[in-house]
Amino acid sequence: MTPDERTLKVFGRELRRLRVEAELTQEAVARRTSLHGTTISNSHVSDIEKGKAVPRPWLRRALDEILQGGGRLERLWEELTGSGRRAWLHEVAERTHRADALYEYQALVFPVYLQTEAYSRAVIRYGAPWLSANELAERAQQRARRAQQMAKALSPIIWLVVDQSLLMRRYGSAEVQLRQLEYVADLVDQERINLLIVPVDEPRHAGNNGPFRVITSADQPEVVYVESAHQGQIITATNEVGRYRMWFAALQGVAWGPDRTLRALQDEMKRINGD
Repeated sequence: MTPDERTLKVFGRELRRLRVEAELTQEAVARRTSLHGTTISNSHVSDIEKGKAVPRPWLRRALDEILQGGGRLERLWEELTGSGRRAWLHEVAERTHRADALYEYQALVFPVYLQTEAYSRAVIRYGAPWLSANELAERAQQRARRAQQMAKALSPIIWLVVDQSLLMRRYGSAEVQLRQLEYVADLVDQERINLLIVPVDEPRHAGNNGPFRVITSADQPEVVYVESAHQGQIITATNEVGRYRMWFAALQGVAWGPDRTLRALQDEMKRINGD
C-alpha cells in the first residue's frame, strides 16, 4: 500500500533521530549505504528524513544496520503501514470519500458521512466532553460539510447495515434524532444509500465484532476500517478483509429488506412525533 504523507514524516523523523544519535551526516549514511550494493545520494537520505521519499525494503534494512537501530526502523514501518495499524482520521476520510463502494455496519451511531450537524454535535459533545465550545462547533461543522458533499456525490455506492436499537437512541434530544432519521430516510428515498436494519430480537447476529467499514476502490487494495472506543485501525491483510466481507454478508442475510427498513424509519419518526 502506498504510505501517506504523515507516515513518511513519522518515519523520516525517526531516521533522523537515529542518525543524529549515531553522529553521522547524511553524506556519511549515503556513503555507507552504497557499500551495501546500491548507490544512493545524500539528497535521497535527506528526502526520506523530510518525508518526501519512500524508503524501499532493502534500504530500510540497510539503514537499520548502519545506524544500529536493532530493527527499529523495520518495526516502525510495519506499525505505520501494516495490517491492524492505527488509522489516521484524515486518511480514513479521504479513502471513504474517494472510494467506489462502502460496506458499513453500525450499532450505536450513524456513520459520520451521514450525520446532520446537530446529530454530530450531540455525539461529539457527550463522547468528548473536554472539548471547548469552539472545538465542538468546528468538528460538527466539518462533519456536516463532508456529509453534504457525500449526499450530493455520485460515488461511492453506500451499503449500510445498522442495528435497530440505533433508531431508538436520542442523541441530544428527540428532535435531533427526528431530523437525523428524516435525513437518512430522504437519502434512502433518493436511492443515494442502500440501508438495511437488523432487528434487535434477531438471534443470529454477526454484529458482535463491532462497527466496521469495508472500503473498496478501483485503484487501491480493499481495506477495512475498524472502530474501537479509543482508536480506529486499518486492516489490509487479504484474509482479514475477507472475514469482514463475510460478516457483512451475514448481517445483510438476517436484516429486514429495504421496504421493511424504510417503514421502520418512518414508524420511529411517527413515534417521536407522538403519532
